Amino acid sequence: MAGTTIRVPIAETTFSNRVFIHDYPRSSKIEAHFQSNERLYISYYNIISLGTYPSTPKLTQKSKNNASQYPIPDDYIVETEFSERNLICKTKYISVSKVCYTINWKIGHAEWSVSSTQSSTAVVNTFLQKINLKSSTKSSGPRLFGFDIEPLYHARLQIGFRPVTAVTTEVNN
Repeated sequence: MAGTTIRVPIAETTFSNRVFIHDYPRSSKIEAHFQSNERLYISYYNIISLGTYPSTPKLTQKSKNNASQYPIPDDYIVETEFSERNLICKTKYISVSKVCYTINWKIGHAEWSVSSTQSSTAVVNTFLQKINLKSSTKSSGPRLFGFDIEPLYHARLQIGFRPVTAVTTEVNN
């Protein structure tokens, strides 16, 4: 069928509804652009540790029927900002099917941290409560953590999948 054009819905052809400006892996800095209601939102990310996908990665939870789900990397660390605060977001598999999501930030000389094994959005909501933002303030966990950053997804696929190793505590003698 020469000359026939097949149209595929956008949701099936795009990984994310954000546009990424980057030179990854030469530069660890990534800028993400998202437009909604004629307003442009820009997020900045500094990838500290790319992490890897376990053999069977856990997926982000769906917030809506048509929401995308993204695989969650193990040992992933990213620096970003939200509400004028620099944040360090981390993921660590604590078992084959459970991920610990952590957000660290500083206020003056004090260091703060919140964690959740429920979801990235749950830890973001806990963070929002800790910094006393209005209860109406919402943020997407997958977006804040950058799980939808397509260049990182492809870089992890090139590395290949890794088994989850049990979390152990080192004891110094």
